[in-house]
Amino acid sequence: MTQQHPVNELTPGPLDQFLNNRMRDGNIRSPALVVTLFGDVVTQHGGEIWLGSVIHALAPLGISGRLTRTAVFRLVQDDWLTSRKQGRRSYYRLSETGQHYYQRSAIRIYASETPHWDGQWTLVFASRVPRERRDVLRKGLLWLGYGMLAPGVFALPGGDRQALNELVTDLNLESFVVQMQANAEETSDPDNLKRLVMERWDLEDLRQRFAAFTRVYRAALDMVENNGKHGDHSLFLLRLLLIHEYRRVLLHDPELPAIMMPPRWEGIAARSLTRDLYRQIAPQSIRWVNRELIGASGGLRGGSQILKNRFPN
Repeated sequence: MTQQHPVNELTPGPLDQFLNNRMRDGNIRSPALVVTLFGDVVTQHGGEIWLGSVIHALAPLGISGRLTRTAVFRLVQDDWLTSRKQGRRSYYRLSETGQHYYQRSAIRIYASETPHWDGQWTLVFASRVPRERRDVLRKGLLWLGYGMLAPGVFALPGGDRQALNELVTDLNLESFVVQMQANAEETSDPDNLKRLVMERWDLEDLRQRFAAFTRVYRAALDMVENNGKHGDHSLFLLRLLLIHEYRRVLLHDPELPAIMMPPRWEGIAARSLTRDLYRQIAPQSIRWVNRELIGASGGLRGGSQILKNRFPN
């Protein structure tokens, strides 16, 4: 018997209007949203999904089947996804590069608090990187939270060395990048370090991004808590957009130690809001995934560990 998606019409309501507004106002690109779908959802449900299910999942956001196919094929070409055929159907999963990216970002996205800082800095010297490769390395380092201290010199308090090594290896730049560990001298004026951080990490722009995110998704949390029942598909899409937009801001956040940050840092409120909303809508969204989306062995199963592993109390 041929598997088909069940008919699951969404009832227009406030949450669906919220989703439409985010797609209109959030500058959300289809390929990036597909990456979020694989990272946040497919990795937790067997790792592989039928292309038709990707189309089905995103359709209520106004993303056509043609746009979804184009996005998926482009991600395969860019080595984010891999594909295989089974019968007449194509199934997709994250590539090794995509898995590395997911694992690096997941550590930060789903954490309940910023990591402890031991006082050490990781320095990356990239002046020898070929000119045509510098931009992709710079973007990768920014995703890991690094700030640029000077041309070709990046720094991060603490730093996940494994994530950095994977990035450099994925880009085949091992022969061009030098890494060092450093400590600020105790005799240095701490205000000088704080001023340097404020200058090099553009924290004011980041603060405004976090504040805008919090304002938008606090309204969504209020809607979920106080505005009646919502369809499982709508809650699934809210979860997807929540993580997509949170990730987009968070991966520009160096997660600096508290002593270097402005008071009442907006990133703390954004993290708490994301945790609270995610934990509230995850159970229904998981049920929708199990019921509606298809992998090579049938319906996608699993997901019961999501709330244990993500945003732990």
